Amino acid sequence: MVFLAAGMPTAPAQAAPAANRPMATGAAGSTLTIGIKPLEPFVEKDATGTFTGFSIDLWNDIARRNRWKTAYVWYDDIKSLVESARNNTIDGAISGISMTAEREQQVDFSYPMFDAGLQILAADTPAGLDLSHQLRNLISASTGRYLVVLLLMLVAAGAVTAVVTRSNSRQRWPRRMADGMFRAAAIGLAGDVGHPQRTALKAITLVWLVAGLVFVALFTASVTTQLTVKSIRTGITGVSDLPGKRVVTVRGSTAENYLRHHDVTPRLAPSIDAAYPLLRRGDVDAVVFDSPVLQHHIDSAHDNKESLAGPVFEPEEYGIAFPTGSVLRKKVNGALLQMHADGTYEELRRHYFASRS
Repeated sequence: MVFLAAGMPTAPAQAAPAANRPMATGAAGSTLTIGIKPLEPFVEKDATGTFTGFSIDLWNDIARRNRWKTAYVWYDDIKSLVESARNNTIDGAISGISMTAEREQQVDFSYPMFDAGLQILAADTPAGLDLSHQLRNLISASTGRYLVVLLLMLVAAGAVTAVVTRSNSRQRWPRRMADGMFRAAAIGLAGDVGHPQRTALKAITLVWLVAGLVFVALFTASVTTQLTVKSIRTGITGVSDLPGKRVVTVRGSTAENYLRHHDVTPRLAPSIDAAYPLLRRGDVDAVVFDSPVLQHHIDSAHDNKESLAGPVFEPEEYGIAFPTGSVLRKKVNGALLQMHADGTYEELRRHYFASRS
């Protein structure tokens, strides 16, 4: 779907093939096709279908200064957006596009439009202090195996007790079995040996008491280790703590490239909005992504138990991408310099990123 700069929908437009599509001249009054990608707070779409955000407002002002009209084209991922600019399918691309050496070989970039970098979003409350998180940690394969073993031991103890008490009890086998399991649990888990009269029962009680003490000690050690290790794993204070942690980032992002080059294998989400719930549920220990995007997330959700861990690392800059050789680049750069000179850019930045001012 294509939208004019004013936000009113128009009929879908078919972009000309790259080989046949003429390069935009940037003449006053011309309509430019600009690709955008969702990335709060740079590019958003409200309930009415109108595009908003820092990048949208920035481009609209650039277009106004050059007397251009704009038809926005929506892309779902950064890779397709950059490729469309490279192939001259669109006249330009804007969102939060990091200016990397690899992308510089595919497209021409404007002057930097925003200083960014990577940062870490982590749970604000340590896992060791979060009761719900601790309870989720208990539900594991290791805990399940211990419980299965305990059940089998109780069944075996109940069966032995039922056989030993068969001659002097009028109770039926199921009742003797149940009483035996209950007594085994009382002896092994609570240490209640009672007063067994028969020598055989005394021997069984002693053996079961020792087995119960060993089992309880092993089970307690296992659970304590699980909770301690999982609590330590979530202690993230900076980028040096990421190796060995469960980290999520966006597929195809510069954050993914950074993590893979620093021995961190991240879980990949299709978008940053899909990554936040993973941290909230405790499925991952941290989200690594562009600093201004994570900061906006923190500012927009005041009740979140999340915070930015450590300073910005791997500084990078966002730029507006154009097909190689596009004459629009020079005119856009001129407009950006004007916006910085007259204070328009700073006013726009403060509007969307007050906490960074």
